[in-house]
Amino acid sequence: MLLNLKSRSGIVSVILFMLLCEISFSQTPSTVRFIPGKTPAGFESEINNFLRQDSISFPPAGAVLFTGSSTIRKWDSLATDFKEITLIQRGFGGSTMNGLNYYTRYIVLPYKPDTIVVYEGDNDLLKGTNPVEIVAQCDTFIQTVHNQLPGTMIWFMAVKPSFARLKYLPEQNEINRRLKKLTRKRSNTGFIDIRKVMFDREGNLRKDYFEADSLHVNHACYKAWAAYMKTRMRIKK
Repeated sequence: MLLNLKSRSGIVSVILFMLLCEISFSQTPSTVRFIPGKTPAGFESEINNFLRQDSISFPPAGAVLFTGSSTIRKWDSLATDFKEITLIQRGFGGSTMNGLNYYTRYIVLPYKPDTIVVYEGDNDLLKGTNPVEIVAQCDTFIQTVHNQLPGTMIWFMAVKPSFARLKYLPEQNEINRRLKKLTRKRSNTGFIDIRKVMFDREGNLRKDYFEADSLHVNHACYKAWAAYMKTRMRIKK
């Protein structure tokens, strides 16, 4: 009888050990694949830096992912401005929608985000991509994400006006018009018109919202964006 009890105790101990191992393994960060060399999209160093962070501490599933160009990368107060949510910041300066599509399998899908916020468009126009192509690439992003994560909400921020690139304003407006129309047709997508908070009462673009380069926005503008975006995204303050 004593032997049986010891045997049973041993079996229970083994089972408990295996369960603990399973729990431990389930919490281990996903296997991270680094970019081995040059890619057609570029930005290998920036992406590998993100992947290096992931290899140390992988972000939790169900977070809100902010990704896109330098408008996202330079948002230094993002975590503070959106303190109500768990977020992942994955902006890489100079990027385009085509570049983001290339790296979706590295810095978007593995995180299994509940929500994705995208800012692209400035650099696309600068490199000669027309509004129709840019919005088509946004649609590719939507399809790629929703093929694997159908319940994920995708928000596209409007392409912002800036004093440095006023000549692109007609094309920016065309992108925003088409993007707004696209998000109305696709499920679990939305358009956030951040331009609405960038003008003064006389309808002039606010110079005090920009850095010295007249292209990138400053903390005051980011703060105004965050307040508007949280209302649009229905984030409780």
